[in-house]
Amino acid sequence: MNDAPKRRLRLSWGGATDQGHVRASNQDAMYADWGLFVVADGMGGHQGGEVAANLAVRTLTKAKPETLNELHEAVHDANKVVHETAVAEPELHGMGTTLTVLALTQQDEGRRFAVINVGDSRVYHYRDNQLIQLTDDHSYVGELMRRGELTQEAAAVHPYRNMLTRAIGVHAEVEVDEWLLDPVAGDRFLLCSDGLTNEIDDDEITEQLSISHDPSTTARELVRLANERGGRDNSTVLVVNVQIDDIDSEDDEDLTEPQDSDKSQVVSMEDESNPEIIDSTDALELPSKRSSSHPKKQRSWLNDRVGISLGAVIISLVLLIAAGAMVATIGWYARDGYHVGVVADQVVIQKGRVGGLLWFDPTLEQWTEIQVAQLNNQDLRRLTSGKQLADLAEAQAFVADLRTRLVDPTSEALGDN
Repeated sequence: MNDAPKRRLRLSWGGATDQGHVRASNQDAMYADWGLFVVADGMGGHQGGEVAANLAVRTLTKAKPETLNELHEAVHDANKVVHETAVAEPELHGMGTTLTVLALTQQDEGRRFAVINVGDSRVYHYRDNQLIQLTDDHSYVGELMRRGELTQEAAAVHPYRNMLTRAIGVHAEVEVDEWLLDPVAGDRFLLCSDGLTNEIDDDEITEQLSISHDPSTTARELVRLANERGGRDNSTVLVVNVQIDDIDSEDDEDLTEPQDSDKSQVVSMEDESNPEIIDSTDALELPSKRSSSHPKKQRSWLNDRVGISLGAVIISLVLLIAAGAMVATIGWYARDGYHVGVVADQVVIQKGRVGGLLWFDPTLEQWTEIQVAQLNNQDLRRLTSGKQLADLAEAQAFVADLRTRLVDPTSEALGDN
């Protein structure tokens, strides 16, 4: 007879998001529901980033993954959907998104938390006043830090700190990082976009997690602080609290061997509702759709006596369509092609136009590990302003040709003496 106490895992959560003081729209998306928590930060221009983030979150949450394999499959499906949508629709060309997930999964040994990450949104683990960043930032600066070539202080102000090296939807396939953790009573998890971590440091995050145990209050305060420090990007925060209760031995509910078909009775999920918290419906909608918790029957505004003529309406629609077509064309042009240039004294291949265009910035495709000091004077002059090329294969061929002319900076310095 097994006299070990039965346990029940309870999760409570709260989240908040804000577009900040600089961005024209909020391209973040988040989802919080039974055992599944997601934050995504879109990129690729005004519309593209918002579409990418919401497509990824929607695809993932529709799958309702319960095992680690199902979670992996759902993330790869999300990558496929975003990538194929970007290829099919020219105005969305080059869009992508980060994707950070905390999920309660069923393993052979019982229930465990799985953390999945692509990009530079983060998952933190808080326990006993200690904060640990579980995820690695898939960014140019993050890679330099892991190689020991850049300090944390220098990374915080590096001009290319937001340049991603991995994202959902940019390529047909994506590499995914994962971690598994056992549920421990009193633990707290924090999922966030870089709009938070670019404004406040880990010590301030730790302080907020220690002040209030209420996840909604903590999430709102962290977003408020990000805006107070500048709000230069969208900021999104999800906080998840872990509680484990012993239950009566006569109760059939158990953490590892559920007997009831309603899993919410076995693993209770209590949503910390608040008007500032995005719920699952809002987080999953594409920007072209709007929903309301209080739907109302809409009148035809063309028939209202508001003094607007049909001609004015038609002209407005034509101008709106023309403006949309212009933005789509600019986006296609800005993201078309590749170029080879220099970033932080290193030769890299970037996707998009040299220097970017409007809000469409180039993204890092590959770094070559060729240092500026290895270039001869002629090649250095060519790369200082960037070398625009038609496609990735042409850019890689250009880099291969560069390698044939590399110089030894040590021997060149000796020659000068």
